Amino acid sequence: MAKDNNPSNQLNEVIEIQEESELLKFLTARFPHKKRPLLKAVLSGGQIKVNDQPTTQFNQVLKKGDEMVINWAKPAKKVKLSHLNIIYEDQHLIVIEKAEGLLSVASLKEKKKTAIQILKDHLAKVDPKAKVYVVHRLEREVSGILIFAKSPEVQEKLQDSWEKYVTDRKYIGVVEGRVKKEADTLRNFLVSNKNNQVFVTDTPEGATETITHFKLIKQSNAFSLLEFRLESGFKNQIRVQMQHYGHPVTGDKKYNSRKNPLSRVALHASMIEMNHPVTGKLLKFELVAPASFRNLVAKG
Repeated sequence: MAKDNNPSNQLNEVIEIQEESELLKFLTARFPHKKRPLLKAVLSGGQIKVNDQPTTQFNQVLKKGDEMVINWAKPAKKVKLSHLNIIYEDQHLIVIEKAEGLLSVASLKEKKKTAIQILKDHLAKVDPKAKVYVVHRLEREVSGILIFAKSPEVQEKLQDSWEKYVTDRKYIGVVEGRVKKEADTLRNFLVSNKNNQVFVTDTPEGATETITHFKLIKQSNAFSLLEFRLESGFKNQIRVQMQHYGHPVTGDKKYNSRKNPLSRVALHASMIEMNHPVTGKLLKFELVAPASFRNLVAKG
C-alpha cells in the first residue's frame, strides 16, 4: 500500500509491495503516465531504494512486503535544450540558464520559441500533466539564471514575497568606457512609461527607488567588466542606472549604447541565492559569465 501516491507532495514516495514483480515492470505498471526513459533514468540514477538499499537493477525481484522508496525530486544533471539548460529541478521548481535572444514568456509576436514553452514541451515528454509557471523574467537580450515554478501556489509565494525568499542576486556585465571607481552604489528613482521605456526621475512620487551595487572586475580603455549586486528589482534596472551613470551596458541600443561588438546586450544573470519556498532549504545557483565578456575587455 502506498503511503503517498502523489510525488508532487513530497521528495520521496514510499510504496509497500503487494505482489512479486520485477522492478522495471512494476514501475511501468504503477506509473503508466510516466515515460519509460524517465523511469529508467530514475532507476539508473540511484533514486530508488528497496528495503533501504539503493538499487539500479531493472530486473531485481520485488517480493510482497518489500518497501520501495522513490526519490522523484533528486536534482537533475544539467539538461541541454534549445537555447537553455536546466540546472536544477525538483517537484516545486525548475531553474534554467537562458541564452541571450530567447524570450522568457510569450509575446504578441512570439508564442512558441520562448523559455516557458520549451520547458513545457520538454516536461510533457516525461509527464503530460506537468505544468510550468512564470516567477520572474529576463529580457530577451540578457542571458543567465531564470526560475520557474511547477505549481500556481509556489508561483504565488515567490512573486508575492520575492525579497523574503531571494536573499542575493548578482549580474556580470560589460559597460562602455572606464568607470572611475572600483566600487560604487547607484540609488535612483525609476519609472516606466506607456511605451515600456524605463528612465530615471528626480521625483520620488510615483517612482520606485532602486539600489544597485557594483564592483570592478577588469577594465581596458574602451570597456569595464563589472559585477552587480541588486538590492531591489525593477525592469531594466541595471541598464537604466548604468546609462544614467554615463556607462551604458555594451550592446544596449535601447539605453544609448554606441557599440555592439558582441551582437548582444552584455549582461548576464550569474547568481541567485534563495530559500526554497516549500522546504526552506538554502539554494544557490551560480553560472560563469560568457567568456566573450572577458575577451572583449582584454582586447579593448
